[in-house]
Amino acid sequence: MIDFGPERPSREYEWRMPLISVVFLLLAFFLITGAMQGGSEPVNVELPVGVVDETKPPEAVTVYVGADGFVYIFDQIVEARFAPYMLRSFFVKQGHRSVQIKADKNSDAETLIDLLEQMREIKIEEVVILTERVK
Repeated sequence: MIDFGPERPSREYEWRMPLISVVFLLLAFFLITGAMQGGSEPVNVELPVGVVDETKPPEAVTVYVGADGFVYIFDQIVEARFAPYMLRSFFVKQGHRSVQIKADKNSDAETLIDLLEQMREIKIEEVVILTERVK
């Protein structure tokens, strides 16, 4: 075997010396590059003042479908087959055609599908079916 001579005695702090040197070199590097970079913006830019349009889009009409199959629109109870015609007369006056549907979970699915098809026929632009989040 190769003889390397007697083993030198080891001191506790010897392993820390190279680590401390590296930390001081990194500190010096970041201080120098930070000073060379200067300000945070490379170009001095003066931004214009923006004006926000505060007009809100018209809100959607909320249609409630009860478990009994009747539809509630504008505080009136109607059968599902007549609901789109009430909406059509309302949307003639208003430009935006948006409807939110809140259907009872026990309501008949056929009633809801018929209602959606009739809304498509009268050219409702947006229909949103609202649900409840799972907790």
